[in-house]
Amino acid sequence: MTLIGETGSGKSTQLVQFLADSGLAANGSIVCTQPRKIAATSLARRVDEESNGCYKDNFVLSYSTFLNSQDLNSKIIFCTDSCLLHHCMNDTGLDGISYIIVDEAHERSLNTDLLLALIKKKLLDRLDLHLIIMSATADADKLADYFYGCQTFHVKGRNFPVEINYVPDVSVEGSSNAVPNSMCDACATASYVNDVVRMVSIIHKNEEEGAVLAFLTSQLEVEWACENFSDASAVVLPMHGKLSHVEQSRVFRSYPGKRKIIFCTNMAETSLTIKEVKYVVDSGLAKESRFVPSSGLNVLKVNWISQSSANQRAGRAGRTGAGKCYRLYSEANFSMMDVHQEPEIRKVHLGTAVLRILALGVKDARKFEFVDAPNPEAISMAVKNLEQLGAVKHRLNCFELTDTGRYLVKLGIEPRLGKIMLDCFDVGLRKEGVVLAAVMANSSNIFCRVGTDEEKHKADLQKVRLCHRDGDLFTLLAVYKKWEDGHDNRNMWCWQNSINAKTMRRCQETISELENCLKHELNIIVPSYWRWNPEAPTVHDKDLKRIILSSLTGNLAMFLGHERFGYQVISTGQVVNLHPSSSLLNYGIKSEWVVFTEILSVPNQYLIKVISGLGTNLLRRFCGKYGQNQQKIISRLKEDCRDDRITVEINFQNNEVVLFATEQNMEKVFCTVNSALECEGKILRNECLERNLFPGRPGSSPIALFGSGAEIKHLELGGRYLTVEVLHQNAHDIDDKELIFLVDSIGSGIANFHKSTGSFRIASDGIKWGKFTFLKPENAEDAVSKFNGIEFNGSSLKLVPVCTFDNRGLPFPAVRAKLCWPRRHSSGRALITCARSREMP
Repeated sequence: MTLIGETGSGKSTQLVQFLADSGLAANGSIVCTQPRKIAATSLARRVDEESNGCYKDNFVLSYSTFLNSQDLNSKIIFCTDSCLLHHCMNDTGLDGISYIIVDEAHERSLNTDLLLALIKKKLLDRLDLHLIIMSATADADKLADYFYGCQTFHVKGRNFPVEINYVPDVSVEGSSNAVPNSMCDACATASYVNDVVRMVSIIHKNEEEGAVLAFLTSQLEVEWACENFSDASAVVLPMHGKLSHVEQSRVFRSYPGKRKIIFCTNMAETSLTIKEVKYVVDSGLAKESRFVPSSGLNVLKVNWISQSSANQRAGRAGRTGAGKCYRLYSEANFSMMDVHQEPEIRKVHLGTAVLRILALGVKDARKFEFVDAPNPEAISMAVKNLEQLGAVKHRLNCFELTDTGRYLVKLGIEPRLGKIMLDCFDVGLRKEGVVLAAVMANSSNIFCRVGTDEEKHKADLQKVRLCHRDGDLFTLLAVYKKWEDGHDNRNMWCWQNSINAKTMRRCQETISELENCLKHELNIIVPSYWRWNPEAPTVHDKDLKRIILSSLTGNLAMFLGHERFGYQVISTGQVVNLHPSSSLLNYGIKSEWVVFTEILSVPNQYLIKVISGLGTNLLRRFCGKYGQNQQKIISRLKEDCRDDRITVEINFQNNEVVLFATEQNMEKVFCTVNSALECEGKILRNECLERNLFPGRPGSSPIALFGSGAEIKHLELGGRYLTVEVLHQNAHDIDDKELIFLVDSIGSGIANFHKSTGSFRIASDGIKWGKFTFLKPENAEDAVSKFNGIEFNGSSLKLVPVCTFDNRGLPFPAVRAKLCWPRRHSSGRALITCARSREMP
């Protein structure tokens, strides 16, 4: 059934108790989902307080995150829709649950829509499972039709009349029809923020007692407003989704003798009920990140809200008595707003959704039964991005999850962030990977820049000391590392360095959740120590840049040669600038290439969260000796597309690859070139040099594989081989790339390969093509067992193990040994046992 309950009807707190008291749920649980953690925890506390003494302990619980080890075995459970969605994917029958209540369904979040689609299928299998969809607005007919035309019930609330006042004269400067300018720097304010604060001040001075609820678009604006509204007779409080439980609870308290003023984001529209609110100030705006399928980029933009959202905001003023709502826009603006807000599934990147759909065994995400079908182009772009991340693979005209994809599903975070974490694990940067994912997910306002011009200038000077030379993401890592490293009073450190302490705590909470998930879902323990050092350049800087680039390949921009022109986004041609808050500007750096996370769309387009320092080695590897690799790719594309006009040009000076093809062939050309670049990047990342530690006969000397920066990737002490020679009767006719792809197809991790320049025939085995060196002896053994003797390019492939040795100086009368303990600290003493001691000097 669908239940439309007006604000104040008590649907979120009372219905679960009615079901529990009536016995309709029998022995099963009653699960109520919320789109936000704060709502789930607050409602659970409220129900627990109302039913104090009526139920046994742990009768009412809340869950904000999901783990496989959790059992939903309490009677009344409040959780996020994301938490129940994960539970649905792990427990196909939803055993133990009798009633599912999907609250705030009108918000139509991505998780809510996916959850509804899964429950719809399960309802056909379980007749004893019941679903109640609750909405605060009258747009629930579509949901009722989606669930086989189920009944819809309306419950009136207890709202008092609310007087609507349109006040366009204090809205956006110039024209009330214009979408306002956003921030011109990291913490400067838009005109509508000043208008909201001004309107609150007018209400506080002229209106009778009663709390004020003022709506802004972001956490940053909320905190700025709180800091800039000062009156001894008022208690000013923030309310947004990133506050801790203790901070959240402050808005529900009473403050005798003082007016309560709350600056909030749109989360206060429906998720929470705050008593005493008599006045609402509505900016009419909300900030949202919208994915643009045509460009493949996320654009962060301030937009007008819908009429239903505006009415929800106004309704907050009529809970305990007659109230007033001041809308800082004209009535004409209101009439031009959309009636209902657009479902999130049509606004966001669908990578997470497609991953979860494929995890359910659906072979074609486009055929999934959505409540509102997303743009097919958005689904195709999501699948393409997941292929680039190695999360899905195309097989028999359908898509399947890879091992990487299954890991990303379990992590439950945005796929690109999850891939960054997993890639960091591969290079031993576990701590760094988790922190990087967390700060990228919570980095909206780590630096504070508020107050007078003098205070802002002081904050700018303090920021310079913390900025990293390689850009914003490295700066976020460095700031978190300094914050974490043993400060007795972290709040004081944040205040002294103009750092947002709440954001840092939020990052810490996210890290804790990710570490818990990795431990229980993937059996991965994240160490407490760091390997990356922001103070000194190391090989880890290159690793992190490579990893970030591999996950954000579509977010690449090139410097146009002058700061006035800015940067051009490679995938779209859009001309943009670095955001004034970028760390690179503090160093005066104009990097030729940068990678960004998203674009802030205001009158000027800005790149935010940028890294720099991408080299040309990858492009040179892609091009090959004398351009051979490049020409082979061009020839193959011309043949496959049947178009001789296709070409691929490489500009080493600008570090760019330029593709020339018709519109119908461009996607295939792009995918082919991008795949080749990723292959070369993988080889370049794993490239090692094999060396004996001292001269000796084959198998007598330990072998070390040295990576970049002389880092030892593998130390072979057991005498096993790491290198194999490849022989073939038609070695000169072999497509080198095909052979490399074949050998690497077992996930072997090729450390290096070398192609012979001569044509030496070795007995009847064939001509020596060259040799491969692997990262581990097990990989070399696998390659020999799987590929030795197989048919390849018209003849049998021969793989012969090779033991590397250095015979310089043999024979020699003595050996000088240098002993070291690469994995442990030396204790200063050692025991050496020699088989034939008389031969030792």
